Amino acid sequence: MKQLVVSVIGKDRPGIVDQLSSLVVQHKGNWLASSLTELAGQFAGILHLEVDEQHLEALSHDLLNQQNLLVNIAEGDSSNNDDHQQVAITVTANDRVGIVQEVTQALNALGVSLSEINTHVASAPNWGGLIFTAKLSVPCANDEQLGAIQESLESLADDLMVDIEQD
Repeated sequence: MKQLVVSVIGKDRPGIVDQLSSLVVQHKGNWLASSLTELAGQFAGILHLEVDEQHLEALSHDLLNQQNLLVNIAEGDSSNNDDHQQVAITVTANDRVGIVQEVTQALNALGVSLSEINTHVASAPNWGGLIFTAKLSVPCANDEQLGAIQESLESLADDLMVDIEQD
């Protein structure tokens, strides 16, 4: 079986996920995971698919030729054997230009890779400003590394709060 990571973007409209899932089923593929969202009127998605090698070419062809969708396909690595525990981190702060870069640079300086990041900016009605929230998932080898991550993130700004959840 081949692992595929498929990115899809196009003007948002009803039926895109149905259209994609129908293609996967038609080519006897398995939809393993996805992250799908609407951003600024655009549908944006990343899919993790599995397909038998004999159906790979046909599925890839049909995905790449979807009308009004920009599709990119990369072959995944099924030998990913990361033994590190995934840790959920929520970062909250007053919104400002460059905050995503600050957070990701702090993690990168520690050699920490992001498994997932979801960001959001919302109005803070009681404060009259905007609040930035990032939900991160990172692999963490031990408590020492987790402490270093928390210390590094908290040192970015006085208004920045870090909440860590371990499984």
